Amino acid sequence: MIYQSSYDYAIYISIFDIVILFVILVVAFFYAFAVSNNKSAKEPLYKYLPIALLLKIVAALAFALITIFFYPGDACEYFMYVNRLTKMLYTDSSHFFDILINGNLPEYWSYFNNETGYPAWYMWRVSNGVLVSRIFTPLMLLTYKSFILSTVIAALVGFSGLWKLYIVFCKMYPGMEKKFAIAILLFPSVLFWSSGILKDTLTISAVGWIVYCFYNIIILHRYKFKYFVIAILASILIINIKSYIFLALLPGLFIWLFFDKLMAMKTAFLRIIIAPVLIIIVFGVFSVLMSNVSGSMGNYGDVNKSLEQAKIIQEDLVRANQYGDNFYDIGKFEATPIGVLKKVPIATVSGIFRPFIWEARNPFVLLAALESLFMMLLLVYSLVKVGFVQFFRNIAKEPLLIFSMSFVLIFGFGVGLASANFGALVRYKIPLLPFFAASLFILMDKAKKRKVED
Repeated sequence: MIYQSSYDYAIYISIFDIVILFVILVVAFFYAFAVSNNKSAKEPLYKYLPIALLLKIVAALAFALITIFFYPGDACEYFMYVNRLTKMLYTDSSHFFDILINGNLPEYWSYFNNETGYPAWYMWRVSNGVLVSRIFTPLMLLTYKSFILSTVIAALVGFSGLWKLYIVFCKMYPGMEKKFAIAILLFPSVLFWSSGILKDTLTISAVGWIVYCFYNIIILHRYKFKYFVIAILASILIINIKSYIFLALLPGLFIWLFFDKLMAMKTAFLRIIIAPVLIIIVFGVFSVLMSNVSGSMGNYGDVNKSLEQAKIIQEDLVRANQYGDNFYDIGKFEATPIGVLKKVPIATVSGIFRPFIWEARNPFVLLAALESLFMMLLLVYSLVKVGFVQFFRNIAKEPLLIFSMSFVLIFGFGVGLASANFGALVRYKIPLLPFFAASLFILMDKAKKRKVED
């Protein structure tokens, strides 16, 4: 034993951790290097696999060490939950599988005892917290209850979805592999916050897998069974962990579907004729789908309840006596459509671009503020380089850009409205960052090509 955390007995660092971590790094490098050598000649995107994979593992190690030594939080609690659950496997396997399969039924709490230890009550009582632990538990059985190695496994899960998202953008816009690697795989907040035993790691990976499956099924017309299964499973995961992400993602995907089919029409006249029919079909399918999944989304499945929920969360997170100065305030609002619409500008700007530099009160918020400043400057630079009017015209011509910007705006508004605490906002907004940065790179690249052609 090299180090034992005072936070919980299950969290420690051992010689075993260091040896296996070194083995994982070596295996990952040689695997990625072999794949890169084999495929990069035909598909240049694979030449970024080795560096992206190694940096992901390094980010996981950094996340684990920072969590152990400085900021123990949800990642530790999820791991402790998994640790208690895996102990139950050896004390009473039937109880273990009851929880793993059925979740947090009230009578299952009695399965925990002094021998297994008890998980945090605030995680047990909410189904999405239990689901995160249930998903990670089979994976953590491979790590011999090591927090560092479990974090690396979680990071690889997060990486899988981001890699698939990266593939989609590279396939749609060849020649931009390096810029997309920066925007999707190496963006600091995304790299760090999708590397822990957290909800965010699972949900951002699920977003990437959904977009990848959508691209294959809808755009490429590859109707393989595996794409449907993965898309359904990833959607179920998001709906049950962070349903508001699904609420932002689904409209964007249907917008992508609509404009992709519309722009496939060869003449403007045909587009005008077909557009109303497509709108009816797309809206009809969207409505049917939402009506079928709304019951699984809790408060987010009902408009009035979701608005009230956003109001409650915002008012709770803004309380200075509980969170100190680490919050922002968009002002009070009524939990009605009109009341919320009044907050669209400030909530959207907050969700995408805050924290601002002057709002940073600790090193983590400062780093997030610098990243937000970079995104703001990148947007301004894009508008200047492309031209204000042309900027929006170019978006309107590209179905993937329409989808990406729709998702960014919808999701940015949602998290900006409800996530008044900067610590929460930094994590909550990571799904929008790859789409936003990649879209801006595409717009600037198009402007550059147009200048060369002119």
